[in-house]
Amino acid sequence: MRTISIVNLKGGVGKTVTAVNLAAILATEYAQRVLLIDADHQGNTSKFYRIPAEPGSLADLFEGTVMCYTDIVQPTIYRGLDVIPADMSLAALELDGQLPEDVHGGLPRDRALRALTDLRDAVIEDDAYDFIVIDCPPAFSIASISAIAASTDIVIPLMPGQFEIDGMAELIQQIDGVRRTNPAVRIAGILCTMTYRDEMVDEVIRWLRKHSPVPVFDTQIRWSKPMGRAVMAHEPVCEWSPTSGAARDYRAWVREYLGGVLDGEKA
Repeated sequence: MRTISIVNLKGGVGKTVTAVNLAAILATEYAQRVLLIDADHQGNTSKFYRIPAEPGSLADLFEGTVMCYTDIVQPTIYRGLDVIPADMSLAALELDGQLPEDVHGGLPRDRALRALTDLRDAVIEDDAYDFIVIDCPPAFSIASISAIAASTDIVIPLMPGQFEIDGMAELIQQIDGVRRTNPAVRIAGILCTMTYRDEMVDEVIRWLRKHSPVPVFDTQIRWSKPMGRAVMAHEPVCEWSPTSGAARDYRAWVREYLGGVLDGEKA
């Protein structure tokens, strides 16, 4: 089973759009069983799939008020795709002293940091899903650290621009720090998003391919009007506009990612 965290410290780079479309493509076009976890307190992934944070959310798992991940899993309208939702209650985890005492033993912060690793192990034991996809918040938070520590793969969506590149080095350094607890986690690659025909954009991508310390996917996700309309309609772009540039790009990227996973497993 693969656990994929979609991570970037900056917002507005296509992180949530990448997570919801990756999960949908794996479920609808590859017949995979996918658990999509919303680890961002803004809850955009939950809202996208119209999943309320009731009767429980990811914060409940972190706080130890639910002991089984199945208690907070909710189905979507897409066969094989389930969601664990999030809402603003997750933000309280980032404030020192806000985690309640752990009645089950162990320090509350330590429990929260290992929560997604424990969830992943339970999913593997149950043989419940083929993929876990985690939409991380745009900050190096307890939720992000817990997600990275549980992951096999990290995908970094990156909108080509100087500020985004400047933040990439810090992000990679912080991911490397989490690797001490999970040496198996790998950065699968940087995914260039919201690209368009422009010499500056091409130059940034060329620079990334030459200088990035981690892989850069060959596939780029083009900006297109259907993408925004799909988000407004609460539908994956491959369902809303199957022939649009963004839909074709996301399909191509998933093929590229899966090829890399298979090559790695063969090696």
